[in-house]
Order: sequence, then structure tokens, then C-alpha cells
Amino acid sequence: MTQLKIENLHAGYGSKMILNDFNLEINQGEMIALLGPSGCGKTTLLNALCGFVPASHGEIYVGDRVITKLPAEKRNITMVFQSYALWPHLTVAQNIGYGLKVRKVKTAEIQDRVNELLVIVKLEGLQNEKVTSLSGGQRQRVALARALAIRPDVLVLDEPLSNLDAKVRLNVRHEIKSLQKQLGFTSLIVTHDQEEALVMADRIAVLNQGKIEQLGTPEEIYRTPSSAFVANFMGAENHIEWQNDDNTLPAKSAQQIYFRSESVQVTVPSEKASSLSNDVHFDSDLTCQGHVLQSAFFGHHYRISVRCGAHTIQADHHSDLPENTPVTLRVTADALHIYNNQVETAAHHVPTSFQSNK
Repeated sequence: MTQLKIENLHAGYGSKMILNDFNLEINQGEMIALLGPSGCGKTTLLNALCGFVPASHGEIYVGDRVITKLPAEKRNITMVFQSYALWPHLTVAQNIGYGLKVRKVKTAEIQDRVNELLVIVKLEGLQNEKVTSLSGGQRQRVALARALAIRPDVLVLDEPLSNLDAKVRLNVRHEIKSLQKQLGFTSLIVTHDQEEALVMADRIAVLNQGKIEQLGTPEEIYRTPSSAFVANFMGAENHIEWQNDDNTLPAKSAQQIYFRSESVQVTVPSEKASSLSNDVHFDSDLTCQGHVLQSAFFGHHYRISVRCGAHTIQADHHSDLPENTPVTLRVTADALHIYNNQVETAAHHVPTSFQSNK
């Protein structure tokens, strides 16, 4: 069952359109992560859904209701803000029940709902505490409980974990996902954090310039990015451009090759090479030789930068390698994402030979 449908939506600020012919459908109980660089339209979309930014064209449906022109308070969509937006002079219980009080729900019903949510978000015993005395993780749970108190049709979360330190963020993101599965609410979450999106979302929408570049499961987005933009944004930081010399292909058929540092196999020759090739070669797999420029400790591995001809390639390795260490790099064909400059189509095959640009 489709819970939220966005159809041909155009929205922006004044004469500047941020969303252009935007389309998205979200199923009941599904969590979709909106991922993309700053300015791509993620927060504008949330604001348009909540009624904070008007739509200049298109429609928004929640179930069978058209809510495009309804005021914010009649949409039954709630937002968890990046800053939490809690009332500092109110207690935990008063913050959670605030939306119900505004809706003139009976006091006894508010109390029952607040007690229920205190258990759900693991804040039992803190109902009379001022929110200013809570930790960041606890404040985030209060903000989430307040948003859920009115039983919204759709819950939207705008960078909800960005103000938390790394360890707390890891715990809270799993808690939110667990709650979403337990309660079955439909939600969109905006994030800049790729790992956060992969962990929390049922599907990910990668946005670029106000449109969806790719929509799919976390596995699809990560393993089969549909464009060079998605590949690069999802962590395939190594990029090589090459010009095909095949005269049967159209002119300017340069192709873009992307791959992740984790996919690079590093071999240290037993003897120092007297000379190194400046070329990157294909023979079903990508291979090259080069020298280590630097090595950085990443905890469970080292990230080494290797100069191969005109290219600097990032690779993960189990041990530290000194500067100028000669190495051979290899990336198997199934780990390469190849796109044509003219028509970007994902491919997981490679030509038989390759000469890198100098």
C-alpha cells in the first residue's frame, strides 16, 4: 500500500526552483533515506511535505488524501529537526505531550500516551526532568517521542543524528530503525552520511540537482550505482578517465571508471622494481604499478595513496607501507563501475586493453 506519493512536484524559494518534476512513492511502513550533496533538494523536499514551502506545481498524496495545499497542521506529517527544537523550560513529559495538548486531547489520554512513549524510547523515570539536563542522545529520543505522540501518517527526520558524537550516533540510529520496524511508521530521513543511510533505510534515493539520480535498496545503490555521480557519491573515490581508440565508436567516447579503495588488491614485489610503468592496463582486471605516496591509519586498516602514472589511487591495506614503496595494484572486473561520457550506463565489464591518459 502506497502511503506517500509525490507526483511531478516543483518547489523552491521565490523564483528559484530547487525541486524540478520530482516523483517518489513510499510504501506503508517503509523508511526511505534521502542522500545527496548540499543544495540537492533534500531539506526542501521535507519542507514541502510538511507545508513549510509551497509547491508551485504537482501533487502530494498521503494515502488517498491530497495534502498539497493543506496547512502544515492539517497534514498529519511531523518532523524531527536537526536541532531537536525542544522547549527548554518544559519537562520531558511536557515536551512529548505538547502536540497532543495543542490538539486539545484530554489530559488522561495525554498522560497514557506519554507513559507509553517513555517506555518505547527508553526514558522511563525521566519524565519530570528538564530537557536541558539530558544528554544529546536522550534529547533526540524526546524529540522522536514528541513526533510520534500524535501518531503521524508520515514521519520525516532532517539530519536527526548530526549533533551527536560518533559513539552515541551509532546507538541511536539502530534504536530509530528498531522503533520504525516495531511501530511500522512510514518515514523519510535526510542525511549526508552514506553509512547511516545504508544501515537505516529500506530504500535510498540519491538526489542530484533537485531530481532522483537513483532509487533502490542499499545493496543496489552500493553495488550497482547507475551513474558516475552515484558511484562517486557512494564512496567509489578512485576515478580514471580514458579515451577509447576504437574507430568504430563515436567520437569523444571517453569513459569514466570508478572503484572503491576496499576493492584494490595491493601486492608488494619481493624485489624493488628498477622501473615502473606509467600505464594502467586491463586484461579483464585493472592493474597498475606505482609508488606509495603516503599511508594513514584507519583503525582496522591502512589507507595508502599510490601514484600510478598520471593517477593517484587510494587503496586499503592491512599494514603500513613506507613512502616510495613500490607496489602493484589490481582491481577485479566485478568491482569496476564504468560509464560512458555520452550515455551513462552502468557496466561491470572492461575492455581488453587500456592506456591511461598522460
